[in-house]
Amino acid sequence: MTKEELEENRHQAPVIPSTSARDEYTTFAIEKSAIDHVIKPSRVARIRRALDSAFRCTAEERAAGSADTLPQRQSTRIAIKATGKIVFVDPTEVIVVKAEGNYVSLRHRSDSYWLRESISVMAEILKPYGFIRIHRSVLVNCLFVEQIKSLPSGAYGLRTTGGKEYTVTRTYKNNLKSLAAAWIGTDIFINQ
Repeated sequence: MTKEELEENRHQAPVIPSTSARDEYTTFAIEKSAIDHVIKPSRVARIRRALDSAFRCTAEERAAGSADTLPQRQSTRIAIKATGKIVFVDPTEVIVVKAEGNYVSLRHRSDSYWLRESISVMAEILKPYGFIRIHRSVLVNCLFVEQIKSLPSGAYGLRTTGGKEYTVTRTYKNNLKSLAAAWIGTDIFINQ
């Protein structure tokens, strides 16, 4: 059965890498929807990359297929693995994320969690929820920022709900502009 016949009958075409000893089969393999084409002889690492691509693609397609069959519900929660269990956290209730070694601490309104993740990955995950980076090791939720003050060093001090203060380094001072829709009477602050 061809890919087109599978799709007509609403069956998902298999995701497979192809392999051959001749380079000229690469175009043919890609035209036939192979996820990757490995030229023989090849290293184990190259074969693993091709198989990983196939497995990842298959998992994504299965997830997309199951999403089509399940009722759609918009969730603003994120799932994190903490102390041997999965905890669902509303990112709008997370105040700050701080890097400490190979871990980040995620300070929630009612609790704190330790995650083995980098601050850069957390910044990407939490950016859509209004988090900004203010230091190479600190992200804050814009909803909890109460005050910013200029420091003699050229950096800024930022205070969150609850009175906790953080330093905003010069590298990240431009991120402060996203804290408010309008800055009134603060031209000097923004341009420094």
